Amino acid sequence: MHMWTKLSIVIPCCFALPTITRIHTRCRLDETSFCKGTNFNAALTKNYTCGDARLGPATLPTKLPLDALTDIYDPFGGLCPGQFLARWFNTTTGRYNYPPFDGFALNNKGMPIKADFVIGHGAVLDRFGSEAHGDFMAPAAAYMQRAMPPSSLDTPQSNPEFPYNYHVYVVKQSFTVSAGPIAPWFGQPGQGVQYKLSEPVQTLVNRGVLERVDPNYLALDGFYY
Repeated sequence: MHMWTKLSIVIPCCFALPTITRIHTRCRLDETSFCKGTNFNAALTKNYTCGDARLGPATLPTKLPLDALTDIYDPFGGLCPGQFLARWFNTTTGRYNYPPFDGFALNNKGMPIKADFVIGHGAVLDRFGSEAHGDFMAPAAAYMQRAMPPSSLDTPQSNPEFPYNYHVYVVKQSFTVSAGPIAPWFGQPGQGVQYKLSEPVQTLVNRGVLERVDPNYLALDGFYY
């Protein structure tokens, strides 16, 4: 039986382990062993786990609203970082392998569980990741329920005003999406609800369908309670 530990420490000198996250204790906690199989970069360990952007941020959120979404999130699904990359990252394409059927959970016939759903004016939505190409949203599901790779939590260097690449929106004009439960993937349980849009988020913002709001709006509004 494997044991787990919750870390809240930073190893001195050049190497910082991920903090406020759950790490499998079979992963030896030194940079050589822990980061085996990664693109270790000592210069970037303050930003990313093992200095490898594919593995997500070195430190997870500790304040509302984001800590409510990542509180018990295990970035590597019980694996060591290098094992996680070997399991989920495609070195040929240079991208993570995402699930089929747009990540919707499947029924007992192997078909995606989804339906058209109208999101009404005033609804609050959020997402992790780029607005320019992203066409998925979720109603404040925990990060592990979204079944996304840890890299989607990376703060974009070109857009640092969005820590952890997190965005929140209020719906200004009703629109239709495909809605359904999220399939388990990336070592995460999934089962949150996702909305698949017909066009990128950026387009909906430009058209006035969605309005960006400060993520703290959710915490102040009691959205997580």
